[in-house]
Amino acid sequence: MPPVAPRQNHRVASGNAAWARSELPSSPFSTRPPGSLPRNVALAKGSSVSAPPTPAVPDAPEQTGPFIRLRTVLVLAILAAVAWAMHPRAEAAWKLHSTAAQLANYGLCMVGPTGPALIRDNSPEFGALVRRRLIGAEAGERPFQDCATIARELTGSANAERAHRLQAWSFAEYGGGGPTEASLADLGVSGHHLSSLARKAWPFVRGGYVKLVKPSVSQHEAVHPVETAKPGVGRGLPAWRAGYRAVGEVGGVLTVAFGHGATLNVHQSGDGGLTWRPAPARGAESFAERCPAGARSYTFALSEDAGSLMAVSHAPDAPPHPSTLGPADTELVAVSCDQKAVVVAHRTDADKQVRLTVCGHRGRCSPMPLPQFAGVGGTPGPALDLARVDGSTILSLPMNGIVRVTSTRDDGQTWTPFTVAYDDAAHAEPRVDARVPTRLLAVGKRVFLYGAAAKPGQSYSVLSSDDLGASWRSPDVAPTPVAAFK
Repeated sequence: MPPVAPRQNHRVASGNAAWARSELPSSPFSTRPPGSLPRNVALAKGSSVSAPPTPAVPDAPEQTGPFIRLRTVLVLAILAAVAWAMHPRAEAAWKLHSTAAQLANYGLCMVGPTGPALIRDNSPEFGALVRRRLIGAEAGERPFQDCATIARELTGSANAERAHRLQAWSFAEYGGGGPTEASLADLGVSGHHLSSLARKAWPFVRGGYVKLVKPSVSQHEAVHPVETAKPGVGRGLPAWRAGYRAVGEVGGVLTVAFGHGATLNVHQSGDGGLTWRPAPARGAESFAERCPAGARSYTFALSEDAGSLMAVSHAPDAPPHPSTLGPADTELVAVSCDQKAVVVAHRTDADKQVRLTVCGHRGRCSPMPLPQFAGVGGTPGPALDLARVDGSTILSLPMNGIVRVTSTRDDGQTWTPFTVAYDDAAHAEPRVDARVPTRLLAVGKRVFLYGAAAKPGQSYSVLSSDDLGASWRSPDVAPTPVAAFK
């Protein structure tokens, strides 16, 4: 028989294994109470089984490092420095966007559709349009008033805003001749500062400021100023004023006779009145030394007592009819006539103020009211000239290089607003001896506005109108038949 010792060792080993299995976590599906031993495990009497002690978990050590790490401080410092450096550029970008839009609104308000592009790219041309709008306005009009608030926002200047609210007559460029309150330079708005703002706004604004100059949809748009006509070059007409400027035909050639008696001066034109050459007085006796109007004409003479100057009407079927024009010392400044009446601009030694008088054919002479500058009350001075065509009286007035024209069809009861026929600052050409056209000459239904050359043969600027002075253009160079002026 085998020895007993090995069997005992086997039972001990089996018990140890069973105890070890009992230490494993029990299955959730097991009904055996925790801590119980398997049935096949034998224990000695009086012994008890207890659960093994739970090991103690040590407490977590307290942190002893810094609350904010150094690299976090460094990153925050770098971000703060970048923000500090970029803030002025961001502010410049914001200002550039708002200023560019306001500048475009200002350009549109001042000169119309081309204003935004011109104030951005071509300041001289923008200034020329502003000047053109100013001189084309009526004297009492405030042409830039609607733009005053925008100008204040762009410049921050109360003086600039005030200049925009002034009447046109108050500007030196208007040419009124009296005391002025401002010039166009006082408006003070330009687009030059946008380039410096664009440089300061980088990198928030790239590619410049050109695309940013766009007006608002609701911005008021001014009417584009109309350019004055470029004059032609004329030659031959005398500069001195004459009581008689008679236009007629001699041998099929257009002929004009200035003055009377010893001062009679005759000229002829082969190109419709653009250029003239001296001509003999022979053949001009039928219309010279008077103001002719078809079969009718007018002359001036002293009364029998030599106390008054008379306007005398002539007709082929009636005797001369005199009408009192004024005192004997009346000086004739300008005379023009048609078959209905003769209009005379005159003044006296006692009163240097130029006055107008209209004398109907075989009728009385009566004063003709002078035109006035609306809103300021000024009247034309002695530099004026006039022409009479088909019952309309056309009056020209030079004002410091600007020639304005007005007309009346009811003998001065109403006058059209002054319009600019010529602006010397707008035309560098032509190069002539007398640049500013100041004299009027009616040739049939066409009216010429020409310069007063100081010497015979000198050149002068010349314009013509076929609509009673409403518009002016450079005269035709090609010869015009004499019949077209009848």
